[in-house]
Amino acid sequence: MPHVVHPLLSDGVEARGYQLRSLERILSFSSLMVMPTGFGKTAVEWMAMAEYLRNGSEKIVLIAPTTGLVDQQRTMAVERLNVSEENIVTYTGETAPDKREALWADATVILATPQVIRNDAMNGIIDLAEVDLLIMDEAHHATGNHAYAQVGQLYQRANPKGRVLAATASPGSTLRNINEVRTNLNAQNLDLSKRDEALLKAYDVDMKIHTHAVDLPPALEVLITPLRTHFNDEVNHLQRLGFMPTKEYIGTNDIERAQQSASRAIQQRDMRGYDAARRVADLRRIHILINLLQTQGTNVAQAFLNRAEEEGRNGRKTNRMLALPVVHQLRLALNDTEELHPKSKIVETLVKQEIAAKPEGKVLIFTEYRDSVERIVDILQQHEGLHPDAFIGQSSRGSQKGMTQKQQLAQLNRFRSGEINILVATSVGEEGLDVPAADLVVLYEPVPSAVRAIQRRGRTARQRAGSVHVLIAKNTRDAYVHRASERQEENMHRLMTRLVRQKQLNEAYVVSDDALDAFKVKDSTGSVPAKVFLEAEIKRLAPLQEASSDSIEKKPQTLKRNDTVAAPLRPDQIRPQSQASLFQFEPSAPTPAESAKLRRNMDVVLNAADEEIKSLNEVRGAGEVVYVDHRESRSTLPTYLNGLGFETTFTQLPCGDFRLSERVLIERKSARDLLESVKSGRLLSQCRSLVVSAQRPLLLVETGGETQYSVHPNAVLGALAHITLELGLPVVMVKGPLEAAHFIAVAVRQEHEALERLHQFASSSSKELPDLRKAMAQASRELDAIMDKPEDSHPWLDDRRQHLERCYHHTVKPLVEKAPQLEHILMQFSPDIGRLFAATDAELKDKSGCSSEEAKQALALLHGSITNR
Repeated sequence: MPHVVHPLLSDGVEARGYQLRSLERILSFSSLMVMPTGFGKTAVEWMAMAEYLRNGSEKIVLIAPTTGLVDQQRTMAVERLNVSEENIVTYTGETAPDKREALWADATVILATPQVIRNDAMNGIIDLAEVDLLIMDEAHHATGNHAYAQVGQLYQRANPKGRVLAATASPGSTLRNINEVRTNLNAQNLDLSKRDEALLKAYDVDMKIHTHAVDLPPALEVLITPLRTHFNDEVNHLQRLGFMPTKEYIGTNDIERAQQSASRAIQQRDMRGYDAARRVADLRRIHILINLLQTQGTNVAQAFLNRAEEEGRNGRKTNRMLALPVVHQLRLALNDTEELHPKSKIVETLVKQEIAAKPEGKVLIFTEYRDSVERIVDILQQHEGLHPDAFIGQSSRGSQKGMTQKQQLAQLNRFRSGEINILVATSVGEEGLDVPAADLVVLYEPVPSAVRAIQRRGRTARQRAGSVHVLIAKNTRDAYVHRASERQEENMHRLMTRLVRQKQLNEAYVVSDDALDAFKVKDSTGSVPAKVFLEAEIKRLAPLQEASSDSIEKKPQTLKRNDTVAAPLRPDQIRPQSQASLFQFEPSAPTPAESAKLRRNMDVVLNAADEEIKSLNEVRGAGEVVYVDHRESRSTLPTYLNGLGFETTFTQLPCGDFRLSERVLIERKSARDLLESVKSGRLLSQCRSLVVSAQRPLLLVETGGETQYSVHPNAVLGALAHITLELGLPVVMVKGPLEAAHFIAVAVRQEHEALERLHQFASSSSKELPDLRKAMAQASRELDAIMDKPEDSHPWLDDRRQHLERCYHHTVKPLVEKAPQLEHILMQFSPDIGRLFAATDAELKDKSGCSSEEAKQALALLHGSITNR
């Protein structure tokens, strides 16, 4: 068997043409590598790591979605790379935060979970600019708010020229998902390997997919019928009220939309909303119960009801549903009923047949529900030669405990070693399970996602033939889900082809001539350069591609009849003769000159509008620092701010969540946080602290997705009214974290511009201050001159005296108007107004030479004026 030779690659990596083709592309450009499961995406990742290490890369990071996959990747990397084991480390939440910084500094190949990389990069613990190659395993996760997408955005910002290898078997089933993956990871080039192309066909093993259409037994239908009748009655009632759409099949999305409609009705003071909300809540639980009976069986449905009763004791609002007569009757019937659903028997038969035919074989069984996992394990344990065990996630709910990371890894090792030969798993086992000998995969129910369906099927036929069995209960949710999954899967490659055609993905790009120079392929006859081997493989396997093309029968496009098809009728041939045509009301066509002028004007308007819209939409930071409280480190808002070009620094804020400047402080609350704060009474104290902590405080409320909650709208509105009107705290409502990030970005920009304007104004309006010592010396000289020669004219003193005289005349004028005969007495004291009002009758006579009677009249005038005033 030919194998790949490289200075930093261990022996044992099989040389396959399609893998070397993908490697050549990846070493040339950042790429989205789409390769079917079981064809060795991981081998391409090892070879890319080896080449980057040979070129002296400082750090290489591989991201995997779970800690189990990270440990699995490290085990394989240690085996395949000629690198010191100390330089290959796992970087997950299991490592203490105070040790991660040193771990990052010393490591070269880092295998990590996305959440830890995101958090540490945002906290400044690690620098993604040091990473030369970022490998995103299972890259289809890089959508929405997922940590994969956030790591991709952070890496683009930290290292715009860094190389990204995004590897997946299923990038998405919609254009939106594929575009999100491409954009978030900056993987503009597509490396697409199809199972039916020549380079892959030689390595394709037989994988047979069988579907089992399961009929529900009459006894089970008898149990379901009362629930379905009650469900339909409630749906009809909600439809009459206008909260539910009128349609034949009511699904989970319809129930969610009905809940949102009920919540809006409550906010609008529509009393029907309260009744509708209660009915929808019960309807959701009945819908789940019916689906469990139809797709999982009576035992799982009974476990669901028992858990609802337990939650009801703990305060959850499930008692109302359990008190319904149809549910109560169902529980009584289930107590005396064995399992009625045929799926468990089918699984039992399939597994027994597989192990009997291949005693060394392994079986994987996937199901959506942990109750089903427990039930299947219990059934299979009763048979000799069958060694089943469960493989579930880490989360716990009530009495159902999850598996720790160590337990998951131990379970996978037991499965690989053959200690257990049947693994019954929930969705946690869909991705990355490297079990080459999984001969049989049983899907207890179909999944609604094409991505998940591909991942589940990919657990078999990886190195030898295998089969997949899908159990579908007829006329149930299973059938709808299976059809939806098939349609999505059919769309996947068609959508990628469309993106290539639209130039959004580049598939025909020129690779570097020297990309594979360090690789050779060696077999028993000798070694050749990898590039030569790849070209020889393409030539050798070309007949397989031609045979595949010839086998495709093209259906002739012929008409059903020999005669030609008549042309469609024109509107004027159908319209009555007396009826006017709309074309008669069209304005006359403009002249060529008018058309040219109109086009020019239109271009000017459109260009101006485009520029305005572009300026409004481009909210990009220039590295401005936004201080974020540590409590917000797990939210997606700081990541969005980083993506918009702002630098987020985590710190301990005494009050608020985001500080934009010395003046602006923002407290962020989701709708749930706001309602909890209203209920607990913390809201007002938090807002008071916010008001005294900054000149421009602000409360930012995210309203999206949290409308249904047990607080009356008046309580919330009353609290917001008090905050706004009494405390003077502005309240801004946004839909979610993304809109909140854009608001903060705009606020930062406006605050920055306002401070710049203030600085410019202060700089331009400030006058040069005189020298204080010179001014004091000049004032001292003037005072000395006044003291030495008071009779001389002194400009400063003359100005002061004239000013005082004007003030004196202004004050005394109203008195003179009242008693003109006393003017000669009052004006004698000018400009000393204080001395005038303090004078006695003797002083008045001495100063003005008036009589005693006139002096008394003047005093009465002066003091009466003061008293009146």
